[in-house]
Amino acid sequence: MTRIIIVGAPVEGGLRESLATAFRRCGCTVDVLDLRPWEPLWLVSAAFRQPILATKFRRQFRRYVDAVAEAHPVELVLVLKGAFIDSHLIDYLRRRFDSPIVCWNPDSPFDEAISNRGAGIPSAIAAYDAYITWANDVAEQLLPIVRVVVIPFAWDPELMPPTPGHGVANGRIVFIGTGSRKRSDWLASLAHLRPLIFGTQWPAIDGADIRPPVRGLNFCRIVGEAKWNLNLLRPQNARSHNMRTFELVGAGGTQVAPYTDDHQRFLGSDSRTVLFRTSRELQDILRSDPTERAPRHPALLKRHTYTDRAQQLLNALKLV
Repeated sequence: MTRIIIVGAPVEGGLRESLATAFRRCGCTVDVLDLRPWEPLWLVSAAFRQPILATKFRRQFRRYVDAVAEAHPVELVLVLKGAFIDSHLIDYLRRRFDSPIVCWNPDSPFDEAISNRGAGIPSAIAAYDAYITWANDVAEQLLPIVRVVVIPFAWDPELMPPTPGHGVANGRIVFIGTGSRKRSDWLASLAHLRPLIFGTQWPAIDGADIRPPVRGLNFCRIVGEAKWNLNLLRPQNARSHNMRTFELVGAGGTQVAPYTDDHQRFLGSDSRTVLFRTSRELQDILRSDPTERAPRHPALLKRHTYTDRAQQLLNALKLV
């Protein structure tokens, strides 16, 4: 039986949980190594900008590695994103587990956000045996540096199932996600439609109702009863897709998203996902009634679960 070690930070409803479950469904044995807790927070913030300050975190992580390295043979170590994992630590993982060390990064290491380009993430790229990204344009930047496998995002049926709502978002236009300047501009232009926003880092927007983040089943409750769910892509996703692309659909919600080749390829046949190219098209869509559209095909995401993605990686690495 293939044994996999997944290295990642514990995040509620995050990629680590979904992949661990997916690989187990593929018949693998999975152990998880925590990258956190990282404390104190002031040091974490500083270390994202100056990775040399993360020595304490790397030393702590080595102790975790040593505690499990002798248990059983390992065929794959999968590092999620790789914050504070430098080339020396990658070599250490390779020696201790005698297996390929692969990074699965759900963000672009070339993005301008410090959370994506900081913590030594870009400088460690070449040390991995392979690098997984969701987008072809990110893969093009990675290819001169490392072997790349393109694996799209997906849906986790256990974490994001269709779930009856409590009337909180019934009939509303909803956006769930972290604020940014561009997203704020989009929502401000839609203020006359009284959008309901769930997330952090949002400025006050006259006409918009801003509330705390929702995750897990609460996310599904909101999404399932909303009139329209907005999916506004960040710059790193602007030419592809994001996690919400599949999560909104899987949770039983409508979706209004920018036109991209990926959105057309994955969801072009979905009656409840509508793609826009201009702000005028967006306004027209949001004023329309989604209940007048045909029902969604129940098997739309049949090949877009994280179990499918895990099997794709196993095949690519010839671990099956």
